[in-house]
Amino acid sequence: MRRGTGFAAALVMGVAALAGCERGKELPKEVVSPGEQATPPEPPTPTASQPEAAKVVERAIKAATEGHPERIGKLKTSRAAMKGVVIINTVPVNWNRRIEAIWPDRFFQSDEFNQNGPVQVMIGDRNHSMWVRNRRGSRTEPWEPPDPVKFEEANAADMVGRYWMPLLVPLTDPRTIVFDARKQTIHLPTGAMHFDVIKAAVPNRPVYTLWFEEQTGFLARVNFNHLEPLTSVPKAKTFNLLMHRPFPGGVVLPGKIGYEEGGIVREEWRVDSWEAVPNIDDATFEPPAK
Repeated sequence: MRRGTGFAAALVMGVAALAGCERGKELPKEVVSPGEQATPPEPPTPTASQPEAAKVVERAIKAATEGHPERIGKLKTSRAAMKGVVIINTVPVNWNRRIEAIWPDRFFQSDEFNQNGPVQVMIGDRNHSMWVRNRRGSRTEPWEPPDPVKFEEANAADMVGRYWMPLLVPLTDPRTIVFDARKQTIHLPTGAMHFDVIKAAVPNRPVYTLWFEEQTGFLARVNFNHLEPLTSVPKAKTFNLLMHRPFPGGVVLPGKIGYEEGGIVREEWRVDSWEAVPNIDDATFEPPAK
């Protein structure tokens, strides 16, 4: 895996780089640098959501839906298209991404970029069964991760942070437990910004720390710590959600998403479209024919 970007982008670039390699070659081992340190463990998750944290969620959903919370439910079946720049080994790479997903266990992502020619990498996940395909020209090849279970878990955790949380969908799932509400102020050269901060425990996923703007109620930041395949120390991940604007369906969502790893910017995305759809064909989540 390549160092210096998020798991989703690193997985895609790693798959593209491995296309055409000899069978039986192992993925390079990622070595923890001396500056990386283990993060402290999360506090115990309560058995039920705490009232103060639930109030923060209720306000956020109301702000995003103009008081019509049922609109978030429609986003459980949705699609998005975005353009961005991903930093790979200090080099910015232009990127097109398309996503189709059904909460909680169906997800399809198509990434297109240039690496010695046009490349498309497709990642699908249906009922915790992940597949990856690499396409160059008319040739499509499968890629098998060395530990499928861990790779699926890591990809699913990333997708909650980068796709589902900005839509607020996990916060409407009765299985999600929200807790540890607190106030947080960040002092910037332009002035102080005030946030309501909570933790959200999504079933079978990491605990996410969510920052909501006190003034607007909008979700502005998603943090979580994540132990990825081929690593031995959890990585501190942050998704910054900016430029909230109305999207089809009467929901206000971020129009720009930035990704940081250990405080360093790794990805920047402009969301072109984000929409609820009546249904998505199940074939979307199955690997394409060769």
